[in-house]
Amino acid sequence: MIKKILIANRGEIALRIIRACKEMGIESVALYPGSVDPGQFLETKMADQAVCLGEDGILGYLDQRKIIQIAKRTGADAIHPGYGFLAENGDFADLCLKNRIKFIGPSPDALRKLGNKIEAKKIARKIGLPLLPGSEIAVKDEKELLKIAKEIRTPFLLKAANGGGGVGIEMIEKEDKKNLLEIFRKLKRETKNSFDSEEIFVEKFLKNPRHIEFQILGDGKGKVIHFGERECSIQRRNQKLIEEAPSPFLDKKMRKKMGKLAVKFGQYLKYESLGTVEFLVSEDKRFYFLEVNPRLQVEHPVTELVTGFDLVKEQIMIASGEKLKIKQGDIKFRGWAMEFRIYAEDASDDFRPHEGLITNYLAPSGKGVEVHSFCQPNQRVFPFFDSLLSKLVVFNDCRSGCIQRAKRAFEEYLIEGIPSLIPFYKVILENQKFLNGSFSTAFVEKEDLASKIKKRKTSPKIEDQKGDNEELARTVAYLYLARQKEDASHTNKWKMAERLKIFEE
Repeated sequence: MIKKILIANRGEIALRIIRACKEMGIESVALYPGSVDPGQFLETKMADQAVCLGEDGILGYLDQRKIIQIAKRTGADAIHPGYGFLAENGDFADLCLKNRIKFIGPSPDALRKLGNKIEAKKIARKIGLPLLPGSEIAVKDEKELLKIAKEIRTPFLLKAANGGGGVGIEMIEKEDKKNLLEIFRKLKRETKNSFDSEEIFVEKFLKNPRHIEFQILGDGKGKVIHFGERECSIQRRNQKLIEEAPSPFLDKKMRKKMGKLAVKFGQYLKYESLGTVEFLVSEDKRFYFLEVNPRLQVEHPVTELVTGFDLVKEQIMIASGEKLKIKQGDIKFRGWAMEFRIYAEDASDDFRPHEGLITNYLAPSGKGVEVHSFCQPNQRVFPFFDSLLSKLVVFNDCRSGCIQRAKRAFEEYLIEGIPSLIPFYKVILENQKFLNGSFSTAFVEKEDLASKIKKRKTSPKIEDQKGDNEELARTVAYLYLARQKEDASHTNKWKMAERLKIFEE
């Protein structure tokens, strides 16, 4: 069994892994960048050991050799990369292997194959997964691009083979040769800078699709199972915002078919560790392979809640060399779970990210509510890290109950000092299409939610009364102001409670 794990990550995912380690009796090592107060990184307080990465800031989390040196120095026999940073880096997984340190994730070969979307599509085609029309290999040059564009017709996407996180995707809507070539050249430059690769492929654009993914787990010896699906269609800029399990769109027959194909993909690779096979599903319920994310996902908690399994612990046990003891028949689904990613962004200003100081922070709690976060009062939000502040995860016995619980939780959630997506989610939770489960990846843009948030900010709290209702209006206004003072008093109590909490700890 693994004895000590170095966590090559930060924030809420580092805390998630530390908690799993504590429950398994495994020591943990946290990292933090230099030139920053380590107290700003909650993981340094919770881990058994904390080590400074030096003065490189965010770059320290990408310094492979330095991380290996720290692992050796602290006696860590395994490294967990979390998500982001080095989580999908085949070279880093190789370096761990060479230094006899276990990389908690897929093999270097699997990471390389799945990191390139063109290679992943080749595997999918070989084993019979349905694919959207497009180029089967990277576009060779501009002449070939124009030929493919003529065959496939608009709308279609230009996508970076090594892209990810919503980066490296451009939509082509009009048949305009000059515009197409300009976008192609621009995307090649961007992907070269971001991913050190100029490989671009073409994929037919699917109108109003659902984005649905299946969680798989393999032992590296050919045994693979799935833990059901997650609905990930609520997005901005091709990045997920809300995930839920199960999907309100899939029927039993589709779920079974898609799950089998996800497992088949893993079996072909003799996949080790956690992975996510992602699909786009059309309005008429035809599904198409999209990609595989070979790592622990941000949204894994919703799957844990509806299945009862701890995916991080399962991942660590597989890395320790244990056989996969769970059978597909052991996986039973119960209830409904939703995750809301709370970013330091202003949704009314095109989701512009913000940095700064969180002056007050109070997370919701109660039955069926989890908050995965690194935040605390006086928490600094840095510009050089991802803007994710926390994940609010709610669970209930049905979807409508889950939504009601989320509404209650957001009323309790307090983040002051910088903008967050809390007002945005309050608007979504009142949206009829969301409530009905009738949405697609275009939901955020189509529903013009930003304008609704602005309206909420500026609209009066009570309606203007006229005529015979004038006296009533004054009375209501008086009562409203009195209630506001009462609420403010409660808010001050929350602030005081949080301050006291700091001293208690």
